[in-house]
Amino acid sequence: KNLFSFELYFQRAKFHVKGLGGSYGLERLYHYRMLPEMGPPETMIYEFSRGDQSWHIELQEFLKDIEHDRPPRPGLAEGIRTLEVVEEIYRQSGYR
Repeated sequence: KNLFSFELYFQRAKFHVKGLGGSYGLERLYHYRMLPEMGPPETMIYEFSRGDQSWHIELQEFLKDIEHDRPPRPGLAEGIRTLEVVEEIYRQSGYR
C-alpha cells in the first residue's frame, strides 16, 4: 500500500495531511490544536472523498494559456513575490 503523509508543526497546532486517493487512501486533514494546559490536543479531522481536481484544473488552464498565447496567471511576478515573502519569513525567524 502506498503512503502519503505530510506534517506541519507550529507552536500551538499541528496539521497532518494523509492520503491522496486511490492506492494512497482517503484524503484527510488532521488539525491538532495544542491546549495551554498541555495534555491531549483538540483534534478535528476533515475527509475529502471526491479527490483533488486542482492539478487537472490547473493543467487545463495552462493549456488554454498556450492555445490563446496569453501569459499564465499567476505568473512570474507572483512567483517572485511569493519567494520574497518566504525569504522574509526565514529572515524574521532567525533561521539560517
